[in-house]
Amino acid sequence: MLTALQVKDFAIITHSSLELEAGMTTLTGETGAGKSILLGALGLVLGDRASPGAVRDTAERADISALFDIDNISSVSNWLSDHSMDNDGECILRRVVTRDGKSRAYINGTPVTVRNLRELGQLLVNIHGQHDHQLITLPDTQREILDDFGKNTALLTRVQKSFTAWSLKHRELGSITERLKARHDRLDTLKYQLQEFARLSLAGIDFDEIDQEHRRLSNTTQLKELCINAMDLLQDNPGSTLSQLAEAEKILVTLCQQDNSVAEIAELLNSARIQVDEATDSLRHYNRAIEPDPERLHYLDDVLSTAHQLAKKHRISLPELAAFAETLEAEFNELESIDESIESLHREVEAAAANYNKAAEKLSAKRTTAALQLSKHLTRAMQTLGMKGGKFDIEITSRKLEHPHPGGIDQVVFKVSANPGAALRAMSDVASGGELSRLSLAVQLIASERNRVPTLIFDEVDTGVGGGVAETVGQQLRQLGNRCQVLCVTHLPQVAAQGHHHIKVSKRSSDKKTLAESHTLTDEQSLEEIARMLGGVKITKRTREHAREMLIAANTAQEPESN
Repeated sequence: MLTALQVKDFAIITHSSLELEAGMTTLTGETGAGKSILLGALGLVLGDRASPGAVRDTAERADISALFDIDNISSVSNWLSDHSMDNDGECILRRVVTRDGKSRAYINGTPVTVRNLRELGQLLVNIHGQHDHQLITLPDTQREILDDFGKNTALLTRVQKSFTAWSLKHRELGSITERLKARHDRLDTLKYQLQEFARLSLAGIDFDEIDQEHRRLSNTTQLKELCINAMDLLQDNPGSTLSQLAEAEKILVTLCQQDNSVAEIAELLNSARIQVDEATDSLRHYNRAIEPDPERLHYLDDVLSTAHQLAKKHRISLPELAAFAETLEAEFNELESIDESIESLHREVEAAAANYNKAAEKLSAKRTTAALQLSKHLTRAMQTLGMKGGKFDIEITSRKLEHPHPGGIDQVVFKVSANPGAALRAMSDVASGGELSRLSLAVQLIASERNRVPTLIFDEVDTGVGGGVAETVGQQLRQLGNRCQVLCVTHLPQVAAQGHHHIKVSKRSSDKKTLAESHTLTDEQSLEEIARMLGGVKITKRTREHAREMLIAANTAQEPESN
């Protein structure tokens, strides 16, 4: 259960520290005093979305911590163990929000994600809001309420997973079916494109080598002329490089005979003459190898022309042509075998639908059983909530859907007859705002009795009730507080008087600032607060006596045994 809540620099709260106990605790105060702000702070530390407006003016950050006693709460202990976090019988959740809206979350001092905080928070606290009754007329909400009551979470998860498996296969089948419609035209296009690529014989082709050979064959005459001119300069005339090197070498030989120090120079000239001679010989062989080949040149022209056209057409480079052709061929083969794929997918879709129907029918049977039980509970609750003689019924219509639905095959409709003898009609059609509020509260109370979450918070869920009905609501919340911890924000003295503990939230202004404060009330202070709620601004002796009677009645009432 929640044992302490510390709030610092959140909204209009400078610092608030609450010590909480087991049983039912009521939070009261004037409208706008900050009761909902306290719950907002708790929601933040349980993983609600943070915003920059959460930080009090002039402060840099809001800091909220909540301490929980988790002895004998196996779900929380297991979660902490699974996430390798310390567990010594207590659990501390902390959330820090900075002015720019960024936040940090901690569990037992370990930094965690907000998602982790939210997962653990759902195991610790369940909050029922004052506007929940506005949702109870929605079909999805009614189905969720029934599933929560029937403890159908595991089976509903199975249905949802079966739906997901079916949905994936169904979309895949739809995609292939659409492709099938355009298959004929696409196959013709692919066949034509592959024929274009077939002209290239792309396997092992090197476009750099082809381009080089093409340039050589395109310029054979010029290459021969250049080669002959080079050979003439090097060797084939009296004034050639080679003849001049030979003359210079003779001179150096004579010099060596007179001065041996030039021998190294003579060797360099000899080496140069030999290399020039070898270069000339290589040019001669190259010249003989240069022969026009019009047929080969025509083939290379065709290859390069086709390659450049295809590259431009498909907006790719020449080296990418081979891989692109492989992609086209793979698509062509896939389309040719699409009939087999469709047959196989049809079988898979049918199998997925069968698995879904099996799980959905099992869920439907459990819902039918739970609907009977919940209808009885709510009919009985109506008798004590100002709708004596009223009747509640849950109608379940199971139908074969054209396509599976993640929520199953059932249409769930809450029906109500608020007056004796009146026909049952859909809740959205007949219930007034006050009746909806009371019915929503009855649903929440019944659901809470079956819920294993240790702390339940009711935020003004008694809106729309008063008088004896309000006292009955308070009694039911007090009874619930005997089984788990209950925190109840209320404006009704009949409900506030039923609390085992009482906290008052108030505002005070100083230095042009408005600050919220909270205090745990003594018995006498609680009496004064309830008297204020009864009598307004002026509290009389009679008002106090009435408040005292309410407190005595609540404390002396026989507590029913827990179910």
